[in-house]
Amino acid sequence: HLARSLSDMTETLRERIDATEAFAADVAHELKNPLASLASAVQGLQRVTDEALRAQLMQVATDDVRRLDRLISDISEASRLDAQLTRTRFDVVDIGAILETILKERESRSANRDVRIAFARPQRGSTRVMGDKGGLMRVFDNLIDNAVSFSPSAGVVRISATRSGDAVIATVEDEGPGVPEHARDQIFERFHSLRPAGEAFGKHSGLGLAIARTIVSG
Repeated sequence: HLARSLSDMTETLRERIDATEAFAADVAHELKNPLASLASAVQGLQRVTDEALRAQLMQVATDDVRRLDRLISDISEASRLDAQLTRTRFDVVDIGAILETILKERESRSANRDVRIAFARPQRGSTRVMGDKGGLMRVFDNLIDNAVSFSPSAGVVRISATRSGDAVIATVEDEGPGVPEHARDQIFERFHSLRPAGEAFGKHSGLGLAIARTIVSG
């Protein structure tokens, strides 16, 4: 039994080391692109005198800084997840109440653009489960953020939570173009991002859904 336990611990440690190395390689790759673009824009600003071209280069630099800021924030959160998940304590949480809290917070900072949120509020206390409240709030906020991003102007995002036996089924549905079948697994991979048409570069790091999956799987 002791030998088996040591073998399992060694295998788990090896998997974590492999995952850390893969994550570090991904981070290096993702940071390299905006850094190279930013360096090119700064060098261009030193040479260019035309005001219109300088304005374009400044916009490129601004977009790259925004992209780097979002990447660093999400990378920091993703890197903390493993440690946090090992210490997570599950308590009784109300999914309906969590969704209501998130929607109120999003409304207060005008995070929904011109998209209307249709929330089918469940009966109070009917959607209680065991879970990590902070982690679940992050998951649902990511899902709603994605739904709003891919919604057309004046679209509707429908959100619900219903009891199904011992489980609660939560749904976030938008009127966007949908996810192509071939990409349905890829969207949960680190740094994979299907950016909505017309969205400013750098708003999404490609880590939001990967973080959500890690929390749910953890």
